[in-house]
Amino acid sequence: MKNKIHYEDDLFFFNLQMKLLREGFQLSIDSNYFLDKVVHDLRFIDSGLGRVLSTLKENSSLIRRSEYFHNLLKVETVFVDLLEDVLNVRYPFCEALQAFFSEFRQRQDSHRADVSEIRSLLRKATTEEEDKEDFITDDEMALLTQTDPEES
Repeated sequence: MKNKIHYEDDLFFFNLQMKLLREGFQLSIDSNYFLDKVVHDLRFIDSGLGRVLSTLKENSSLIRRSEYFHNLLKVETVFVDLLEDVLNVRYPFCEALQAFFSEFRQRQDSHRADVSEIRSLLRKATTEEEDKEDFITDDEMALLTQTDPEES
């Protein structure tokens, strides 16, 4: 049985997690207590965004798919920027993450590629929608032109 995916809420929550990390980085928190948690959170966001992208790509008939791609694009961009801040040691806590810089750089590159792919998918979807013409099938036309027996 397939579960319903709540794309908007999931992406909103990922965004909140990144905001919380960014705010935490601005504090003088001790890496002895928070290093493992921060690394886990960054890895969790990385894999979660990857899963969201995969499910959106698989579900081509999803009604609000383009909207979800737009939202995912925004969240992916926030994640790439967060990783950039970590790699540039924008916050004092980020110094404690240096042992993970190689891994985070690879993850950042991967998400930059995802951003490019999402943009490409959105361009393709826009082009396809522009190419679509509204048409009425023969069955629909018959139904629309059918006279109501009560009107006779």
